[in-house]
Amino acid sequence: MKEGNLFVWCLLFLSAVSSTAFAKNSNTCLQGSPGLPGRNGVNGHNGLPGRDGRDGAKGEKGVAGTPGSRGEKGEMGASGTDTDHRNRKQCAWKSGNSRDIGLIKDCQFAKIKDDTALRVVYQGNLYLGGCGGCCKRWFITFNGAECSGPMPIDAVLWIRNKDEDNYRPGFIEGYCNNIHKGKIRVGINIGNCVGYGNSNGYTGWNSVSRLIIEEVPRSR
Repeated sequence: MKEGNLFVWCLLFLSAVSSTAFAKNSNTCLQGSPGLPGRNGVNGHNGLPGRDGRDGAKGEKGVAGTPGSRGEKGEMGASGTDTDHRNRKQCAWKSGNSRDIGLIKDCQFAKIKDDTALRVVYQGNLYLGGCGGCCKRWFITFNGAECSGPMPIDAVLWIRNKDEDNYRPGFIEGYCNNIHKGKIRVGINIGNCVGYGNSNGYTGWNSVSRLIIEEVPRSR
């Protein structure tokens, strides 16, 4: 009996020793050689489009380009309408007139329209002398009548004493409305001032006198 137990204990001891030796040897196993590289995987799907980026800063002005070639000549345009020419006239003379009352000189003018005015200018020397406190009047007439649209065109000369004996440059200008179209006789006249008697007047002396007549639009 004792021999049988001894045999069993011997088997158990050998088994324990073998297990311990196996455990130690398992930690010192040799590493195998690396395996072959694997194949590439399948390509993935395209991603979603990204959002638009923000506008960049404004760039600097570029260099001016070379001028282009000259274009072809254009077609001739339609004919325009003629504009109205100015209707005016000048009558000039170089002679004096000693008349104290009446027409000195007139000038015929062809007025084109009814709804226009006449501008009249007289230039020439004027004289009044040989009297004291006297007055003389020069005025424009149209076919013998003074302007009434709106007022007469005139000028007066007054002297204090009879010792004055001077010729003076005269200038009379004005506009007259309400004159019909057609031939108009425009004249420069001399007469007495209202409230004064007759006196010694003279028109023109040693120089050119003139009447200038022009048809113009009516003033508004």
